[in-house]
Amino acid sequence: MFGTLLKDIEEAEIITIFRHENPDCDAFGSQYGLKNWIADNWPSKQVHACGTQSCGNGIWPALESVSDDTIRNSLVIVLDTANQERVDDQRYSTGKKIIKIDHHPERDPFGNEQYVYPQMAATCEILSEFFHQCSDQNVSKQTASFLYKGLLTDTLRFTTSNTSQHTMEMAAFLTGFGLDIPSLNRELFDEELWEFRYRNMLAENMQMMGDHFVYCIVPEKTMQEWNVSASRTRSFVTVFGNVRPFQVWAIFTEKTENGITRYDGSLRSKTVRINDLAEQYGGGGHPNASGVKNLDEKMLKTLLESLFQKAEQAF
Repeated sequence: MFGTLLKDIEEAEIITIFRHENPDCDAFGSQYGLKNWIADNWPSKQVHACGTQSCGNGIWPALESVSDDTIRNSLVIVLDTANQERVDDQRYSTGKKIIKIDHHPERDPFGNEQYVYPQMAATCEILSEFFHQCSDQNVSKQTASFLYKGLLTDTLRFTTSNTSQHTMEMAAFLTGFGLDIPSLNRELFDEELWEFRYRNMLAENMQMMGDHFVYCIVPEKTMQEWNVSASRTRSFVTVFGNVRPFQVWAIFTEKTENGITRYDGSLRSKTVRINDLAEQYGGGGHPNASGVKNLDEKMLKTLLESLFQKAEQAF
């Protein structure tokens, strides 16, 4: 399943680990989980987590500054990233050897080696299986904590349709290292007061098409008034996920570039496949969780109509 991955890690003197832009907990959890595991088991190696953008959810190590020479002389491992354009820090392509590890449907098979398993609910699930198979190496509580946070959030607390028996087995494997599960849940899911109010504002401004599709378009001015970034705003897409009638839902954020208005969106569904639709609009993702970028007004309108039709197909 993992080919020469362990051998590649053992032989490399320098390892740089990358993940996608606008990182979520699976991106950070897999990145820091892998970094920590390598550092614990091979303390003489140089291992670095690369990227310039932080994750707004959970507690994570500080970002690093990594030199061009270090990356050029390293084994590069890119995590949780389906296509090259989304890698946060494009210097990854200068590495001596590039390995891709991901759970998104394969769109862009880059790198010298690929370990892509779309049946897995999270990249943290893939790494958990890898560490489980590497029985001669140690897994620390800190490493397990990083991976568990990514696994917990990417499955929305084990509620998504791709949560499997294997997912739960890997969760059990990780919790066996002494994790404080209630504390991790509070870290990841307890909200600040402003988040609670922002979430309610988004819910109050939702638009419905029929009974089963709901969306919210957030103006640039609103995000500026609340001092919330577009990527953070789109992460609030979960606000609509637990309403029984809603089968498909989305949040779109407005942006203006050179006087032209465009929209980025996060799309979600309970059972209906939506990543095929997202790909038609230059985006992609999982069957029930996808994203789109740089839509104009016409594209946004047609996408909303198509999402509405998708929602109706569930009945």
